[in-house]
Amino acid sequence: MEKAVDAFDGIIGWLTYFGHLYVTGGLRDLDDVIRAASSLALEELRDLISSLRSPRYAVILRALAGGRAPWAAIRRRLEDREGRSLNPATVSQLIGTLVKLGVVEEVNGEYAIADPVYRLAASRL
Repeated sequence: MEKAVDAFDGIIGWLTYFGHLYVTGGLRDLDDVIRAASSLALEELRDLISSLRSPRYAVILRALAGGRAPWAAIRRRLEDREGRSLNPATVSQLIGTLVKLGVVEEVNGEYAIADPVYRLAASRL
């Protein structure tokens, strides 16, 4: 159970999901549960990106899948992807939307995907 708490960063929703699959789904291996959770999170991220109607959100999430990044690094990733410079206000709005939704958090001037399962899923976007 300690491994599950560590893997899911103590997030009660994922721990409940783990317990449910362990008891009813026959999944006993933590790695299998993490893969299943990541697939579910990937679907949710794709739905979110679709509802927000901008592929820029996927670029931001992929940029943060590897860990924390400052605003300037996120802007560079977006600009590299689009091949042009972006208005700083646009970048701030995009990041701000993800922060308001609770998908991304800001810590000491850097941004990160708050949930470890979503972070794993974002690497597959």
